[in-house]
Amino acid sequence: MQNHVFLNKQPILDAKKELYAYQLTMESLTDDEIDISEWEGLAKAFYADLQEEVSVENITAGKPVFYRAPASLLRLDLLPNVGCLSQLTVEVDTNVLTDVDALNTLKELKKSKVSIAIVDFKPSEACTKLLSIANIVKLNAKDFSPEEIAKEVEQLKSQQKTVVITGVETEEKFDQYQASGADYYQGFFFVNPVFSSKKELSNNKLAVLKLLAEVNDPDISFDQLAETISVDVGMTYKLLGAINHPKNNIPKRVETLKEAVNYMGLKRLKFWVNMMMMSSMEDVPDELLVVALVRAKFLEGMAEKMGTPEAKDTYFMAGLFSTLNSFLKIPMSDVVEQLPLPDEVKLALVDQSGDMGSAIWVIRSLEQGNTRLSIPGREQIDMMIISSVYMAANGWAYKTIATLNN
Repeated sequence: MQNHVFLNKQPILDAKKELYAYQLTMESLTDDEIDISEWEGLAKAFYADLQEEVSVENITAGKPVFYRAPASLLRLDLLPNVGCLSQLTVEVDTNVLTDVDALNTLKELKKSKVSIAIVDFKPSEACTKLLSIANIVKLNAKDFSPEEIAKEVEQLKSQQKTVVITGVETEEKFDQYQASGADYYQGFFFVNPVFSSKKELSNNKLAVLKLLAEVNDPDISFDQLAETISVDVGMTYKLLGAINHPKNNIPKRVETLKEAVNYMGLKRLKFWVNMMMMSSMEDVPDELLVVALVRAKFLEGMAEKMGTPEAKDTYFMAGLFSTLNSFLKIPMSDVVEQLPLPDEVKLALVDQSGDMGSAIWVIRSLEQGNTRLSIPGREQIDMMIISSVYMAANGWAYKTIATLNN
Protein backbone atom coordinates (compact mmCIF):
# COMPACT_ATOMS: atom_id res chain seq x y z
CA MET A 1 0.00 0.00 0.00
CA GLN A 2 1.73 3.16 -1.23
CA ASN A 3 -0.16 6.42 -0.80
CA HIS A 4 0.45 10.07 -0.01
CA VAL A 5 -1.62 10.02 3.17
CA PHE A 6 -1.10 8.33 6.51
CA LEU A 7 -3.71 6.93 8.88
CA ASN A 8 -2.45 7.21 12.43
CA LYS A 9 -4.05 5.21 15.24
CA GLN A 10 -4.24 5.76 18.99
CA PRO A 11 -6.20 3.80 21.58
CA ILE A 12 -8.84 5.33 23.84
CA LEU A 13 -9.20 3.51 27.17
CA ASP A 14 -11.68 3.72 30.01
CA ALA A 15 -10.91 4.36 33.67
CA LYS A 16 -10.11 0.64 34.16
CA LYS A 17 -7.56 0.80 31.30
CA GLU A 18 -9.77 -1.34 29.10
CA LEU A 19 -9.95 -0.54 25.40
CA TYR A 20 -13.00 1.50 24.41
CA ALA A 21 -12.18 2.85 20.94
CA TYR A 22 -9.47 3.92 18.52
CA GLN A 23 -8.82 7.34 17.11
CA LEU A 24 -7.85 7.31 13.44
CA THR A 25 -6.23 10.47 12.09
CA MET A 26 -5.77 10.99 8.36
CA GLU A 27 -2.78 13.19 7.55
CA SER A 28 -0.98 14.29 4.42
CA LEU A 29 2.57 13.04 3.94
CA THR A 30 3.51 16.05 1.85
CA ASP A 31 4.16 19.64 2.87
CA ASP A 32 2.54 20.85 -0.36
CA GLU A 33 -0.91 22.38 -0.10
CA ILE A 34 -3.62 19.95 -1.18
CA ASP A 35 -6.94 21.21 -2.54
CA ILE A 36 -10.29 19.61 -1.80
CA SER A 37 -10.49 17.54 -4.99
CA GLU A 38 -7.00 16.13 -4.40
CA TRP A 39 -7.88 15.25 -0.81
CA GLU A 40 -10.97 13.40 -1.99
CA GLY A 41 -8.99 11.39 -4.52
CA LEU A 42 -6.27 10.55 -2.00
CA ALA A 43 -8.79 9.47 0.64
CA LYS A 44 -10.77 7.27 -1.74
CA ALA A 45 -7.60 5.60 -3.08
CA PHE A 46 -6.25 5.06 0.42
CA TYR A 47 -9.40 3.45 1.78
CA ALA A 48 -9.79 1.29 -1.31
CA ASP A 49 -6.27 -0.05 -0.80
CA LEU A 50 -6.78 -0.40 2.95
CA GLN A 51 -10.03 -2.31 2.54
CA GLU A 52 -8.43 -4.70 0.07
CA GLU A 53 -5.26 -5.37 2.06
CA VAL A 54 -6.19 -4.98 5.74
CA SER A 55 -9.64 -3.36 6.28
CA VAL A 56 -10.54 -0.77 8.90
CA GLU A 57 -12.31 -3.36 11.06
CA ASN A 58 -9.12 -5.41 11.27
CA ILE A 59 -7.00 -2.51 12.50
CA THR A 60 -9.64 -1.36 14.98
CA ALA A 61 -10.81 -4.79 16.20
CA GLY A 62 -14.43 -3.79 15.60
CA LYS A 63 -14.27 -1.11 18.32
CA PRO A 64 -15.84 2.36 18.01
CA VAL A 65 -13.79 4.75 15.86
CA PHE A 66 -13.02 8.42 16.45
CA TYR A 67 -12.04 9.95 13.12
CA ARG A 68 -10.08 13.12 12.50
CA ALA A 69 -9.44 14.43 8.98
CA PRO A 70 -9.63 17.68 7.00
CA ALA A 71 -13.16 19.08 7.16
CA SER A 72 -13.69 18.44 3.43
CA LEU A 73 -13.34 14.68 4.06
CA LEU A 74 -16.02 14.52 6.75
CA ARG A 75 -18.69 13.34 4.32
CA LEU A 76 -20.57 10.07 4.36
CA ASP A 77 -19.01 8.89 1.09
CA LEU A 78 -15.46 9.64 2.32
CA LEU A 79 -15.59 8.20 5.84
CA PRO A 80 -13.76 4.98 6.80
CA ASN A 81 -15.86 1.85 6.46
CA VAL A 82 -16.72 0.94 10.04
CA GLY A 83 -19.80 -1.14 9.28
CA CYS A 84 -22.23 0.73 11.54
CA LEU A 85 -22.27 4.55 11.51
CA SER A 86 -23.35 4.66 15.14
CA GLN A 87 -19.87 3.32 15.94
CA LEU A 88 -18.25 6.35 14.33
CA THR A 89 -17.38 9.74 15.85
CA VAL A 90 -15.96 12.56 13.73
CA GLU A 91 -13.72 15.10 15.43
CA VAL A 92 -13.78 18.83 14.77
CA ASP A 93 -12.26 21.97 16.25
CA THR A 94 -13.54 25.54 16.39
CA ASN A 95 -12.23 26.28 12.88
CA VAL A 96 -15.25 24.42 11.52
CA LEU A 97 -17.44 27.35 12.63
CA THR A 98 -16.08 29.41 9.72
CA ASP A 99 -17.00 26.72 7.16
CA VAL A 100 -20.72 26.78 6.38
CA ASP A 101 -20.52 23.72 4.11
CA ALA A 102 -18.74 21.72 6.80
CA LEU A 103 -21.34 22.69 9.43
CA ASN A 104 -24.16 21.57 7.14
CA THR A 105 -22.33 18.29 6.52
CA LEU A 106 -21.96 17.72 10.27
CA LYS A 107 -25.70 18.14 10.71
CA GLU A 108 -26.28 15.51 8.01
CA LEU A 109 -23.84 13.16 9.74
CA LYS A 110 -25.73 13.55 13.02
CA LYS A 111 -28.92 12.53 11.24
CA SER A 112 -27.09 9.36 10.14
CA LYS A 113 -26.24 8.60 13.81
CA VAL A 114 -22.59 9.68 13.52
CA SER A 115 -21.39 11.31 16.76
CA ILE A 116 -19.57 14.66 16.82
CA ALA A 117 -16.60 15.36 19.12
CA ILE A 118 -14.97 18.71 19.88
CA VAL A 119 -11.18 18.42 20.15
CA ASP A 120 -8.95 20.63 22.31
CA PHE A 121 -12.00 22.06 24.09
CA LYS A 122 -11.43 25.20 26.15
CA PRO A 123 -13.98 27.46 27.82
CA SER A 124 -14.79 29.94 25.05
CA GLU A 125 -17.67 31.32 23.04
CA ALA A 126 -16.66 29.26 19.99
CA CYS A 127 -16.56 25.98 21.91
CA THR A 128 -19.90 26.78 23.54
CA LYS A 129 -21.43 27.17 20.07
CA LEU A 130 -20.09 23.78 19.03
CA LEU A 131 -21.62 22.14 22.10
CA SER A 132 -25.01 22.50 20.42
CA ILE A 133 -24.07 19.81 17.86
CA ALA A 134 -21.39 17.84 19.73
CA ASN A 135 -22.12 15.06 22.20
CA ILE A 136 -18.47 14.26 22.99
CA VAL A 137 -15.80 16.64 24.28
CA LYS A 138 -12.05 16.09 24.27
CA LEU A 139 -9.96 17.96 26.85
CA ASN A 140 -6.20 18.08 26.30
CA ALA A 141 -4.32 17.32 29.51
CA LYS A 142 -1.63 19.82 28.48
CA ASP A 143 -4.15 22.67 28.69
CA PHE A 144 -5.42 22.05 32.22
CA SER A 145 -4.26 21.12 35.68
CA PRO A 146 -5.93 18.06 37.24
CA GLU A 147 -8.04 20.41 39.40
CA GLU A 148 -9.13 22.48 36.39
CA ILE A 149 -10.03 19.38 34.40
CA ALA A 150 -12.13 18.07 37.28
CA LYS A 151 -14.22 21.27 37.18
CA GLU A 152 -14.57 21.11 33.38
CA VAL A 153 -15.58 17.45 33.49
CA GLU A 154 -18.22 18.13 36.13
CA GLN A 155 -19.70 20.98 34.10
CA LEU A 156 -19.67 19.09 30.80
CA LYS A 157 -21.19 15.95 32.28
CA SER A 158 -23.98 18.08 33.78
CA GLN A 159 -24.77 18.87 30.13
CA GLN A 160 -24.85 15.13 29.30
CA LYS A 161 -21.59 15.26 27.36
CA THR A 162 -19.18 12.34 27.16
CA VAL A 163 -15.67 13.50 28.15
CA VAL A 164 -12.35 12.19 26.86
CA ILE A 165 -9.04 13.43 28.28
CA THR A 166 -6.29 13.36 25.65
CA GLY A 167 -2.53 13.76 25.88
CA VAL A 168 -2.24 11.39 28.86
CA GLU A 169 1.26 10.11 28.16
CA THR A 170 2.42 8.67 31.49
CA GLU A 171 0.91 6.41 34.11
CA GLU A 172 1.52 9.14 36.68
CA LYS A 173 -0.59 11.59 34.62
CA PHE A 174 -3.32 8.98 34.22
CA ASP A 175 -3.51 8.55 37.99
CA GLN A 176 -3.80 12.33 38.41
CA TYR A 177 -6.56 12.80 35.81
CA GLN A 178 -8.47 9.60 36.57
CA ALA A 179 -9.92 11.25 39.66
CA SER A 180 -11.70 13.79 37.43
CA GLY A 181 -14.45 11.32 36.59
CA ALA A 182 -13.91 11.61 32.82
CA ASP A 183 -15.33 8.80 30.73
CA TYR A 184 -12.25 7.93 28.66
CA TYR A 185 -8.52 8.57 28.38
CA GLN A 186 -6.31 8.82 25.31
CA GLY A 187 -2.54 8.52 25.16
CA PHE A 188 0.17 5.97 25.62
CA PHE A 189 0.29 6.21 29.42
CA PHE A 190 0.14 2.41 29.66
CA VAL A 191 3.48 2.01 27.85
CA ASN A 192 5.09 4.64 30.09
CA PRO A 193 4.61 3.17 33.58
CA VAL A 194 5.92 4.53 36.83
CA PHE A 195 9.07 2.61 37.76
CA SER A 196 10.11 2.02 41.34
CA SER A 197 13.53 0.68 42.24
CA LYS A 198 12.13 -0.36 45.62
CA LYS A 199 9.18 -2.30 44.24
CA GLU A 200 9.80 -6.00 43.82
CA LEU A 201 8.25 -7.98 40.98
CA SER A 202 5.15 -9.96 41.88
CA ASN A 203 5.52 -13.73 41.94
CA ASN A 204 3.54 -13.91 38.70
CA LYS A 205 5.79 -11.47 36.83
CA LEU A 206 8.95 -12.94 38.33
CA ALA A 207 7.89 -16.39 37.12
CA VAL A 208 7.08 -15.05 33.66
CA LEU A 209 10.45 -13.31 33.36
CA LYS A 210 12.23 -16.50 34.42
CA LEU A 211 10.25 -18.51 31.88
CA LEU A 212 10.94 -15.93 29.16
CA ALA A 213 14.65 -16.31 29.79
CA GLU A 214 14.43 -20.10 29.56
CA VAL A 215 12.25 -20.18 26.45
CA ASN A 216 14.42 -17.68 24.59
CA ASP A 217 17.69 -19.38 25.39
CA PRO A 218 19.26 -19.79 21.92
CA ASP A 219 20.52 -23.24 22.91
CA ILE A 220 17.18 -24.66 24.02
CA SER A 221 16.15 -27.90 22.29
CA PHE A 222 12.73 -29.05 21.14
CA ASP A 223 12.41 -31.45 24.08
CA GLN A 224 13.60 -28.87 26.60
CA LEU A 225 11.10 -26.31 25.31
CA ALA A 226 8.22 -28.77 25.58
CA GLU A 227 9.30 -29.72 29.10
CA THR A 228 9.62 -26.06 30.15
CA ILE A 229 6.14 -25.18 28.88
CA SER A 230 4.44 -28.27 30.30
CA VAL A 231 5.20 -27.11 33.85
CA ASP A 232 2.39 -24.55 33.47
CA VAL A 233 -0.78 -26.57 32.79
CA GLY A 234 -2.95 -23.49 32.20
CA MET A 235 -0.57 -22.05 29.64
CA THR A 236 -0.26 -25.42 27.92
CA TYR A 237 -4.05 -25.64 27.54
CA LYS A 238 -4.33 -22.08 26.25
CA LEU A 239 -1.38 -22.53 23.90
CA LEU A 240 -2.82 -25.65 22.29
CA GLY A 241 -6.18 -23.89 21.92
CA ALA A 242 -4.57 -20.94 20.15
CA ILE A 243 -2.47 -23.16 17.88
CA ASN A 244 -5.57 -25.11 16.83
CA HIS A 245 -7.58 -21.96 16.09
CA PRO A 246 -9.24 -22.17 12.63
CA LYS A 247 -7.47 -18.99 11.50
CA ASN A 248 -4.13 -20.81 11.68
CA ASN A 249 -5.29 -23.25 8.98
CA ILE A 250 -3.61 -26.26 10.60
CA PRO A 251 -4.61 -29.43 8.66
CA LYS A 252 -4.65 -31.67 11.76
CA ARG A 253 -5.43 -31.04 15.39
CA VAL A 254 -2.36 -30.69 17.61
CA GLU A 255 -2.97 -32.61 20.84
CA THR A 256 0.37 -32.42 22.71
CA LEU A 257 3.25 -30.02 23.15
CA LYS A 258 5.56 -32.50 21.46
CA GLU A 259 3.30 -32.51 18.41
CA ALA A 260 3.21 -28.69 18.53
CA VAL A 261 7.01 -28.48 18.58
CA ASN A 262 7.40 -31.03 15.78
CA TYR A 263 4.64 -29.53 13.65
CA MET A 264 5.23 -25.80 14.09
CA GLY A 265 8.98 -25.66 14.48
CA LEU A 266 10.96 -24.08 17.28
CA LYS A 267 10.83 -20.46 16.10
CA ARG A 268 7.06 -20.29 15.61
CA LEU A 269 6.32 -22.09 18.84
CA LYS A 270 8.61 -19.72 20.75
CA PHE A 271 6.58 -16.79 19.45
CA TRP A 272 3.33 -18.30 20.68
CA VAL A 273 4.82 -19.06 24.06
CA ASN A 274 6.22 -15.53 24.37
CA MET A 275 2.83 -14.07 23.51
CA MET A 276 1.04 -16.35 25.98
CA MET A 277 3.42 -15.43 28.78
CA MET A 278 3.10 -11.71 28.14
CA SER A 279 -0.70 -11.93 28.02
CA SER A 280 -0.74 -13.79 31.34
CA MET A 281 0.84 -10.97 33.35
CA GLU A 282 -1.28 -9.36 36.04
CA ASP A 283 -2.46 -5.73 36.14
CA VAL A 284 -1.60 -5.08 32.50
CA PRO A 285 -4.00 -3.52 29.96
CA ASP A 286 -4.87 -5.90 27.11
CA GLU A 287 -3.97 -3.14 24.66
CA LEU A 288 -0.31 -3.43 25.69
CA LEU A 289 -0.12 -6.86 24.05
CA VAL A 290 -1.56 -5.35 20.88
CA VAL A 291 1.16 -2.70 20.94
CA ALA A 292 3.80 -5.40 21.40
CA LEU A 293 2.51 -7.38 18.42
CA VAL A 294 2.25 -4.31 16.18
CA ARG A 295 5.83 -3.37 17.07
CA ALA A 296 7.08 -6.90 16.42
CA LYS A 297 5.52 -7.12 12.95
CA PHE A 298 6.50 -3.54 12.13
CA LEU A 299 10.14 -4.20 12.97
CA GLU A 300 10.09 -7.41 10.94
CA GLY A 301 8.83 -5.43 7.96
CA MET A 302 11.41 -2.71 8.51
CA ALA A 303 14.20 -5.29 8.44
CA GLU A 304 13.12 -6.09 4.88
CA LYS A 305 12.98 -2.41 3.91
CA MET A 306 16.41 -1.77 5.44
CA GLY A 307 17.92 -4.46 3.23
CA THR A 308 18.57 -6.96 6.02
CA PRO A 309 15.88 -9.63 5.52
CA GLU A 310 18.14 -12.22 7.13
CA ALA A 311 17.70 -10.34 10.43
CA LYS A 312 13.90 -10.14 10.37
CA ASP A 313 13.47 -12.74 13.12
CA THR A 314 15.77 -10.77 15.41
CA TYR A 315 13.96 -7.54 14.57
CA PHE A 316 10.64 -9.23 15.30
CA MET A 317 11.82 -10.36 18.73
CA ALA A 318 13.15 -6.87 19.52
CA GLY A 319 9.79 -5.34 18.66
CA LEU A 320 7.92 -7.88 20.78
CA PHE A 321 10.20 -7.34 23.76
CA SER A 322 10.29 -3.54 23.44
CA THR A 323 7.26 -3.36 25.74
CA LEU A 324 8.52 -5.72 28.44
CA ASN A 325 9.51 -2.80 30.67
CA SER A 326 5.85 -1.73 30.57
CA PHE A 327 4.56 -5.25 31.27
CA LEU A 328 6.93 -5.66 34.20
CA LYS A 329 7.10 -2.00 35.31
CA ILE A 330 10.86 -2.05 35.65
CA PRO A 331 13.49 -0.20 33.57
CA MET A 332 14.41 -1.83 30.26
CA SER A 333 18.04 -2.06 31.38
CA ASP A 334 16.91 -4.37 34.21
CA VAL A 335 14.84 -6.47 31.80
CA VAL A 336 17.65 -7.15 29.33
CA GLU A 337 20.06 -8.11 32.10
CA GLN A 338 17.90 -11.17 32.75
CA LEU A 339 17.24 -12.27 29.17
CA PRO A 340 19.64 -14.15 26.86
CA LEU A 341 19.49 -11.57 24.05
CA PRO A 342 22.15 -10.67 21.48
CA ASP A 343 24.06 -7.48 22.32
CA GLU A 344 22.60 -5.64 19.32
CA VAL A 345 19.09 -6.34 20.59
CA LYS A 346 19.97 -5.20 24.11
CA LEU A 347 21.41 -1.93 22.78
CA ALA A 348 18.40 -1.38 20.54
CA LEU A 349 16.00 -1.93 23.45
CA VAL A 350 17.86 0.18 25.98
CA ASP A 351 19.38 2.97 23.86
CA GLN A 352 17.47 2.63 20.56
CA SER A 353 20.85 2.45 18.83
CA GLY A 354 21.67 0.91 15.45
CA ASP A 355 19.19 0.23 12.64
CA MET A 356 17.08 -1.91 14.94
CA GLY A 357 16.94 0.84 17.54
CA SER A 358 16.00 3.34 14.82
CA ALA A 359 13.06 1.14 13.83
CA ILE A 360 11.91 1.06 17.48
CA TRP A 361 12.21 4.85 17.58
CA VAL A 362 10.07 5.14 14.44
CA ILE A 363 7.23 2.97 15.75
CA ARG A 364 7.26 4.76 19.13
CA SER A 365 7.08 8.09 17.28
CA LEU A 366 4.10 6.87 15.25
CA GLU A 367 2.35 5.78 18.44
CA GLN A 368 2.73 9.32 19.77
CA GLY A 369 1.26 10.82 16.60
CA ASN A 370 4.51 12.02 15.01
CA THR A 371 4.51 11.46 11.25
CA ARG A 372 7.17 14.03 10.35
CA LEU A 373 10.15 11.73 10.70
CA SER A 374 12.89 9.96 8.77
CA ILE A 375 15.58 7.44 9.65
CA PRO A 376 19.08 8.98 9.63
CA GLY A 377 21.10 7.37 6.86
CA ARG A 378 17.98 5.62 5.54
CA GLU A 379 16.22 8.55 3.90
CA GLN A 380 15.08 6.31 1.02
CA ILE A 381 12.66 4.69 3.47
CA ASP A 382 10.09 7.48 3.33
CA MET A 383 6.78 7.81 5.16
CA MET A 384 4.86 6.11 2.35
CA ILE A 385 6.93 2.96 2.90
CA ILE A 386 6.68 3.29 6.68
CA SER A 387 2.90 3.78 6.40
CA SER A 388 2.54 0.60 4.36
CA VAL A 389 4.51 -1.46 6.89
CA TYR A 390 2.64 0.12 9.81
CA MET A 391 -0.85 -0.60 8.47
CA ALA A 392 0.08 -4.19 7.58
CA ALA A 393 1.47 -4.68 11.10
CA ASN A 394 -1.79 -3.45 12.64
CA GLY A 395 -3.88 -5.80 10.54
CA TRP A 396 -1.67 -8.78 11.38
CA ALA A 397 -1.70 -7.96 15.10
CA TYR A 398 -5.49 -8.10 15.36
CA LYS A 399 -5.76 -11.32 13.40
CA THR A 400 -3.20 -12.82 15.77
CA ILE A 401 -5.01 -11.51 18.87
CA ALA A 402 -8.21 -13.09 17.56
CA THR A 403 -6.62 -16.54 17.73
CA LEU A 404 -5.59 -15.85 21.32
CA ASN A 405 -9.01 -14.68 22.51
CA ASN A 406 -11.28 -17.20 20.77
